[in-house]
Amino acid sequence: MNDALRVAGADASPSVSVGDPGPRGRRGRLATAVAEAPPWTGVGVVLVVMVVGLAVSQPLFLTYLNLNNVARGLAIPLLLAIGATLLLTTGMIDLSIGSMLALCTMVAAGCLVAGLPAWVALLATILAGGVLGAVNGALIAKAGLSFFVVTLGALAVYRSAAQLPTEGISVQLSDKAGFGLFTWLGDGEIGPVSVPVVVAVLTLALAFFVMRWTNFGRQVYAVGGNEHAARLSGIPVERVRIAVFSVNGLLVGLAAVLFAGRIQSGSPLIGQGIELEVIAAVLLGGTSFLGGQSSLVGTTLGVLFIAVLQNALNLVGVQALWRGVVTGAVLILAVWIDRLRRGKAAS
Repeated sequence: MNDALRVAGADASPSVSVGDPGPRGRRGRLATAVAEAPPWTGVGVVLVVMVVGLAVSQPLFLTYLNLNNVARGLAIPLLLAIGATLLLTTGMIDLSIGSMLALCTMVAAGCLVAGLPAWVALLATILAGGVLGAVNGALIAKAGLSFFVVTLGALAVYRSAAQLPTEGISVQLSDKAGFGLFTWLGDGEIGPVSVPVVVAVLTLALAFFVMRWTNFGRQVYAVGGNEHAARLSGIPVERVRIAVFSVNGLLVGLAAVLFAGRIQSGSPLIGQGIELEVIAAVLLGGTSFLGGQSSLVGTTLGVLFIAVLQNALNLVGVQALWRGVVTGAVLILAVWIDRLRRGKAAS
């Protein structure tokens, strides 16, 4: 009798097929998939949701004029974010890029006012950024100073250097000979595509190639991942750091060319606070604050996320004064996400 009951009970129990992992198995698979997803997956998903929501709720969002303005607006932050990605890959940041941007536009203004050819002014502007970045890198790598102290000091020095020649007054450049080259680069179009967007995308492609397929890119990752091990393997750590700061400066100089062309002037006041926006975008894209891990794809999504977010604030009528609050909150969120990601990776 008992055997019959046991058999009946066994027959009455829920059947589970061999291929069905059950609820716990499915949760385990989901957790594994989340853990193995690229670090930029989160910002990518939120970006898609935000774009769909804006497309449904804001009729102006998908218009060509609005999308073109968003694209123009993200070109300069993307150039700066590429440089910041390289720096953060080595475990460092440059807080002076906003001041450096202003100083480089004043270099362009000085060259054009002096009557130099436009292409000379363009090259001088880009090279000036490279020199300023190299100075930061040399003080950090050779003198052994903290990157935070050096770049924070450079923020004040470069801003003052930009303001001193004209006592803080912008220099109008639209009437200067040859300035059309700057205007075309900063505000021109190739068919339906803005020239600054083309410049930013080409720079992004070059940076992606360098970081993925060159020895220099591997050295950058090695220095950020484990500086001591990189030294033992023969990597010239100091030279790599100076080179990364120099590349960051060159990108700031290029961004200054686009900025001057767009605003038709050299201004010692531009770029204030832009470093926070750039760093937030890079961290949101999955680049680690501690170095050794980065993603240019993620950086692009992070820049696009912040650009779309700011555009959304404009469309819904939020005052510009609140942008700083939003940018600061996004930066704190990005650092928190990076900490959580690091904690999960270590466990």
